Amino acid sequence: MSIQNKPIGILTGPTATGKSSLALKWARLHPEIEIINADSLLVYRHFNIGTAKPTSEELNEVRHHLIDVREPNETFTAGEFLRAAEATIANIQERGKLPLIVGGTGFYLQALLFGIWDAPAADPAIRAQLETLDLAALYAKLQEKDPKSAQRIGSTDRYRLIRALELIELSGQTPTELQAQTPKEPDPRFRLWILDRSNPELHQRIQERTALMVQSRWIDEVKWIQTQFPGCRPLQSVGYAQVVRHLTGEKPQGREVRAGLDGLRDEVELATRQLVKKQRTWFKNQSQKVPHSRWFELEKDGALLDETFTKEILNGTL
Repeated sequence: MSIQNKPIGILTGPTATGKSSLALKWARLHPEIEIINADSLLVYRHFNIGTAKPTSEELNEVRHHLIDVREPNETFTAGEFLRAAEATIANIQERGKLPLIVGGTGFYLQALLFGIWDAPAADPAIRAQLETLDLAALYAKLQEKDPKSAQRIGSTDRYRLIRALELIELSGQTPTELQAQTPKEPDPRFRLWILDRSNPELHQRIQERTALMVQSRWIDEVKWIQTQFPGCRPLQSVGYAQVVRHLTGEKPQGREVRAGLDGLRDEVELATRQLVKKQRTWFKNQSQKVPHSRWFELEKDGALLDETFTKEILNGTL
């Protein structure tokens, strides 16, 4: 059977569910598997501890793609991800190997499943003008021009607010209008498998992972990145943003925080749980749009997931 006729698995789900560990297990059992990263932080060099990036030993043992492909002050848009992922899939298949997509970044997976419009490149002059506006002004401007995009992006994501307004200036169309031009049906090659765990188990995993990261010189990693790449966007991500605030002494509004590392762990755990809630909402919406999607709770569905992988990916056909 031709490799090109086999479905391609997408292993996704909320953070800390164990996607990477499961992918590594499958790849060790089936050496024909190569992993394609779909996590927007793993594409950046130097962001290692706070991303739970695969270790150098794991990267040497199992071939991974689209990890450490950008410096922290560079961009890697959904369009760039899509082009790189498609080229990587083709290369893997041409060598008789099986690609496995692993990661939970929604706008990467959205592009992979449904495609993306041919977005114009960034314009330094327009971007410089938008950079002069504060968050509230950017959000209000986008609300006026494209309320749906403003609601989807939210009022705190400065980079995406600027990019949305830049697209409007460059294309004469709103991101919502541009998104409507993408295919309505998902790419039939992909099988979307959403991994999850019960709240008590997932919260325990988040707590343990956060403690391990803090013990593993995560703060030193952030200090070094701040020195080498001050103001880089990945430092605004969940976890890293909390470490930055810990270093600057910035306190959250409306709640008390314990002193020292205890308070840092509390803040990272809280932000991660909030991220999980948002991710679950996004995955629920996607699962309604993608016919070949299934949910698995790892603590009780592990054997079923292994069986599904063997049946649909190793032995299946499109």
